[in-house]
Amino acid sequence: MDLTQAIIIFGASMICSAFGTLVGGSSLITIPLLILMGLPPHTAIGTDRLGTSGIALAGLYSFHRQGMMRYGLAFVVGIPCLVGGFIGANLALQVSPELLKRFIVALTVTFLAVVIANPRLGVVAMGTEHRPTAGRYVLGAFLSLLSGIYGGFYGAGMGTLMSYIMILVFHQTFLESAANTKVAGIMMSVTSAATYAYHGAIHLPLALVMFAGSCIGSYASAQYSDRIGNVWIKRIFVGVALVMAIKLFMDA
Repeated sequence: MDLTQAIIIFGASMICSAFGTLVGGSSLITIPLLILMGLPPHTAIGTDRLGTSGIALAGLYSFHRQGMMRYGLAFVVGIPCLVGGFIGANLALQVSPELLKRFIVALTVTFLAVVIANPRLGVVAMGTEHRPTAGRYVLGAFLSLLSGIYGGFYGAGMGTLMSYIMILVFHQTFLESAANTKVAGIMMSVTSAATYAYHGAIHLPLALVMFAGSCIGSYASAQYSDRIGNVWIKRIFVGVALVMAIKLFMDA
């Protein structure tokens, strides 16, 4: 890792975590960026899992200070993500680097299409206050397990998937979902990063630089979440991710 790479990944992590802590999707940019820097796909995902854990940690701290956390609900969806992260990471390590790279290109394009096709995604608060039933808790836990498996396998857009679960299943508002998915993010990152590390698939220096940038961006975003212009953040996200997808497609 040279100084230029460190500066680029630090800046990208800080910017991506600013919207990632609210709408998810930061790994949609950071994983392709790591691959463009020369990391093998498995190592890029493992490095990203450790580096972007700063988003959840700093976001959790900030939202906790604002009194927005519902820890009972957060652990209902968080524990299945802990299990899912382990399963997903082990699945990813069984896939060849070439196939995994093509999969990443396909998922990047798919998530870009979803983001572009949903103008309200990450911009307008949704949901109403309801007390979840036992059935909703079971459904939410099951969907969180699937989301955790996906998060350990690849991860880009997992935060957005978790937001959908919190909003559609538990009827949380947008900012509530941003706060209460942080426990799930931490748990998924811990098990998946540990799995990748065990198999030597983490570039530790880049991961630490990413972690620092993610903490700063996530904390600032959570602190001023009600004043951030999500429309412009989303436009920047789409533009940068589109460039990354095109470059990865050309290299695949």
